[in-house]
Amino acid sequence: MKVSSSGAVLFLALLFFQLSSHPASAQGSFGSDEPTSLRASVNFVWLSDFDSQGLSFSNRLHHYLGERFGAGLTLGLLSSSRFDKVKDIYTIKSTYYMWGVEGTFDVLKNETVAFRLGAGPAARHRSEISTEDEVGGTKDGSVSHIRTADVGVTAFIENDFGIFRNGMAGGRVEYMYYTKGTPVLSVGLHVGYSF
Repeated sequence: MKVSSSGAVLFLALLFFQLSSHPASAQGSFGSDEPTSLRASVNFVWLSDFDSQGLSFSNRLHHYLGERFGAGLTLGLLSSSRFDKVKDIYTIKSTYYMWGVEGTFDVLKNETVAFRLGAGPAARHRSEISTEDEVGGTKDGSVSHIRTADVGVTAFIENDFGIFRNGMAGGRVEYMYYTKGTPVLSVGLHVGYSF
């Protein structure tokens, strides 16, 4: 069965109208009727020790334990690098698999906006290739290969804006400190759904 392009546009317009015709106030404030949410985010990251940058992708599950307090789980993947134009090589290439537990407190929460602070323990598995001498790891010519796990803490501020019926979008600034390896500063955007 063939669907015309005008039929597809009409279907999408009706779907958008249906979703947007339910204002955020119909669901109550964040966390009252739908206390659990799932967020997907993309972040720009800066690793301070060797001045490398990259992107991270994460999924977060958050659940309100009360009116303003909540807890969450997070899983993420980070990829960063630093390119040396003089040597014409990547002097740092990092891949992190990250996970953590979060406790949150909503400083501001109403029918359409939530602003929260959070912190919690974090861990990562780190796989790096570096030309720096002091990083340790296994030497292979002029580069070192590092494969290890680190533990640490994370602290963040984030906000959510209600969109459509149960949707949300917002931003997050996060600092992750680990006992070994470089700390990470992350700034990103997320979208999610409450259920």
